[in-house]
Amino acid sequence: MRLRLAISIVIWMLIAASAFGADINGVWAGQQEGRNGQKDDVAFILKSDGGRLTGKLLGDEFDIAIGEGSLTGDQIRFTVTTSNYYSGRKSTDVYSGTVKGAEIELIRERVQSPEDKSANRPPFKQTLRLKRLA
Repeated sequence: MRLRLAISIVIWMLIAASAFGADINGVWAGQQEGRNGQKDDVAFILKSDGGRLTGKLLGDEFDIAIGEGSLTGDQIRFTVTTSNYYSGRKSTDVYSGTVKGAEIELIRERVQSPEDKSANRPPFKQTLRLKRLA
């Protein structure tokens, strides 16, 4: 009887833990394809509170806060909005993917601006793999 109760408690604890999402808190880093096919380093600080996800894209000169972040089970989604230094034009990238232990596989998609659509630019899509640093 006690064994059955103990097993039931452990199972319910595991179910409850998985409902709140994967352990995402920390620094995640990887590489993405940059201009002319070269690899650029990319890093994020991520923190989850229930299903809410916050954090920053770390940059050389300044960090950019992520927006619209969510974590459901092992599924992650957030946006990053940047501004061009010279023109002031803003662009938004949507990141979505899966947390797999100490790795995250993300798909980065650029939200097309009216200028992109009028110039018939194809949608931008890229896959990134991040690893937990801390």
